[in-house]
Amino acid sequence: MRPLAALLVVAAVSLAQPPAAWWPADVDKALARAGANRPELVKALADVPADERPGMAFLVAHMPERDLKALTAEFLLTNTKFAYRARRELPWGKDVPEELFLNDVLPYCHVDETRDAWRQQLFERCVPLVKDCKTPAEAVQKLNTVLFPQLKVGYSTARRAPNQGPFETIESGKASCTGLSILLADACRAVGIPARLAGTANWSDKRGNHTWVEVWDGRWRFTGACEPDPNGLDRGWFTADAARAQKDVPEHAIFATSFKATGAVFPLVWDRKSTAVPGVNVTDRYAKSTNTDAARSAAALAALKAALADPAALDGLEKRDTAAVPLTKADAEQARDAIWKAHVARLRKERAGEMKAKVLKHGDLAMPFDVKTFGEAPPGGRSLWISMHGGGGAPKQVNDGQWENQKRLYTLDEGFYVSPRAPTNTWNLWHEGHMDVLLGRLIENMVALEGVNPDKVYVMGYSAGGDGVYQMAPRMADRWAAAAMMAGHPNGVSPLSLRNVPFALQVGENDTAFNRNKVGKEYGEQLDKLRLADPGGYEHLVKIHAGKGHWMDREDKLALPWMAKHTRTAVPDKVVWHQSGALHDRSYWLAVPKLGALHTVVTAKRAGQTIDVAGVGVKKLLVRLDDRMADLDRPVRVVSDGQELYAGTPPRTAAMLAKTLAGRGDPRLMFSAEVAVELP
Repeated sequence: MRPLAALLVVAAVSLAQPPAAWWPADVDKALARAGANRPELVKALADVPADERPGMAFLVAHMPERDLKALTAEFLLTNTKFAYRARRELPWGKDVPEELFLNDVLPYCHVDETRDAWRQQLFERCVPLVKDCKTPAEAVQKLNTVLFPQLKVGYSTARRAPNQGPFETIESGKASCTGLSILLADACRAVGIPARLAGTANWSDKRGNHTWVEVWDGRWRFTGACEPDPNGLDRGWFTADAARAQKDVPEHAIFATSFKATGAVFPLVWDRKSTAVPGVNVTDRYAKSTNTDAARSAAALAALKAALADPAALDGLEKRDTAAVPLTKADAEQARDAIWKAHVARLRKERAGEMKAKVLKHGDLAMPFDVKTFGEAPPGGRSLWISMHGGGGAPKQVNDGQWENQKRLYTLDEGFYVSPRAPTNTWNLWHEGHMDVLLGRLIENMVALEGVNPDKVYVMGYSAGGDGVYQMAPRMADRWAAAAMMAGHPNGVSPLSLRNVPFALQVGENDTAFNRNKVGKEYGEQLDKLRLADPGGYEHLVKIHAGKGHWMDREDKLALPWMAKHTRTAVPDKVVWHQSGALHDRSYWLAVPKLGALHTVVTAKRAGQTIDVAGVGVKKLLVRLDDRMADLDRPVRVVSDGQELYAGTPPRTAAMLAKTLAGRGDPRLMFSAEVAVELP
């Protein structure tokens, strides 16, 4: 019995002794500061699997003082287990450098948020979301797009604290930009993607702070949490502000977080005296030089041309990394040409059938059209005249008869005379919402397939067709070189958007039905007042035909030579954009990131390098630019009522050229750069 008793004593003594210390000296130094929590940290170090030891040692050696004294072994072991599991199981895990894994995947926190045990929960939720993603960038975009709606979480100033942990954000559904960024960065780390917070304590114009997320995809890239850009990473409303960051002024610099000490501090705007969170000054990556890298530009252009050998590459072009590379002025012009030629090639293949059949469709609606060709094609391409028939709320055969009449109502010296048949027989057959789409498609097809000059597109109409001109001329103002309304009724539409559309208005003196004569005269007086207040715009011709009723005996044809003198200015120095009838997301060189409400108004003027904007009912505005408008190698300013909204050098990119071509198909309305501003 004595040998057995001796063995039991030896075993008991062995169990009472602490485990062998396999960890480095810096871990011992951390343990010495842990106080009463030392046994928990030692247990974590002792129980961690051998292949996860480097991670556990890193966490203990570099964790903040508060965590040394509070975190449990279970918390640390679970966190480490699922971090290493993500590294093994996700396709990009093997490509993450060890240093980045330790500092930007493995850590359980970013700033001074609550230490929630989020790792396993977010792993189990997020891995299925990214299972089909091939790259970290694709996975980040997926998480940023899907996770917040799934969790019913969004930005709110009613959140409890700016630095919430992920569990409180998920429970409340509300978070600040920092809280949202913590949640997204945690989700990225949960699937093995290096992620960290980035932000500034105060923009250089002293408008306030902001926080976003940086992720590693072979290089550090960025995205706004809960505000993914559909075109991918390295885009956001704040890029213009970030471009003006000041590296040597801590308040206006941009920092990223770090788990291990760096010698710098990440600023906490809710605790400005705190130095607890290490930081990295990353200002140089945002406040970029105004000089475009010619070599990168040339390489991006070459990649674009190679891709567009197949015109189908236009789909998704905006999301290609090379499409976001800043281009030189010369390369941007070549990119414009390549993208346009690919667009034309694709349309010739995809839309030849509908043009041959002379029928355009939108859902269940069909719009037949007739084409007559006049004169010789001039240099630059033929003109296009869209002529809309009368009728309206009448039986189909009546409107068919009006269409036949419209086909032969006018002749041209030169151009394509196109008479569409309205898809419906309603009173407002020319200005229902589908007409914007169908007329836009008709113009796009005629430009691409028939070589129409996009700056020589005209619209006119008689009776109900005149009603349509009243409505569609301002709604689609950036498409027209001029417009002519014959014998119609405006039905309350505003002429504000006609600032750059020469407008001919004719009505018979005795055309009393619906007060057409009276309201036509009043509309002309509105144009007079607008022209007087803005002599550079609102050119118009008003003719009340003496002794004539609804039919003006073809005297109204005088509008055609007057219209033919005018050519569209695609980038006018001033734009007045009033949303009426049907919402549009753009007009000339202005756009909105999302559709708002009818009767909003934006006025924008440009002079040299400065754009002056004002809005009623519009908060976020996109100002599109290219070298026709300003020298994009020099800073551009956007101001509103004396307040500077943007100052910087917006990059020219193929992505923006493709974006502005899509849905419009107009080579003159392609822009290489864009600035997003918030109106005061």
